[in-house]
Amino acid sequence: MNHLTRREFISKSVVGLAGASVLVPQLLHGKNENSAPGRIGFQSWAVKDALGKDLSGTLKMMAGLGYNSVEMCSPPSYAKYGFGPLQQLKASEMKRIINDAGMTCVSCHYQFDELKNHLQERIDFAKELGLTQMVVAAFGLPQNPTLADWKKAADELNKLGELAYKSGIQLCYQHHNPELEKLE
Repeated sequence: MNHLTRREFISKSVVGLAGASVLVPQLLHGKNENSAPGRIGFQSWAVKDALGKDLSGTLKMMAGLGYNSVEMCSPPSYAKYGFGPLQQLKASEMKRIINDAGMTCVSCHYQFDELKNHLQERIDFAKELGLTQMVVAAFGLPQNPTLADWKKAADELNKLGELAYKSGIQLCYQHHNPELEKLE
């Protein structure tokens, strides 16, 4: 283990803080030419229970904390995780509530089976909501999947991605630890 003296720690901390004092305001206020102006977002999973009970109030609370963008979870696919009450909303209603809170929503998580079984319906909802990205959160593979299982899922996702792309939506995949394990 590498040990730092107090003097080394302080000097490295000062350099780090100086760098942060330059970068953080640029990121928060959109001064970086490669970033969207002032977009600080959060994934709705963190406040899923509150969103299902009071979408408008929860989004306004999050906006009060400095967030101005939210990544939702598809209400039909995540109904049992707290998003069920949001199924009653049309995409245009959800978009209005999000915008009224001073936020945008450009991406949303979907279950893989949901997209395989209802892709066009979900694309239509996504476009009406104003999404540019649909994110598959997991393939839903069996415990200890084989390399063949992963390849089959990837092939299916690529086919769905082609259809989404033709509709102007980018299909993404959010990986988790199992995707990083060595197989066969």
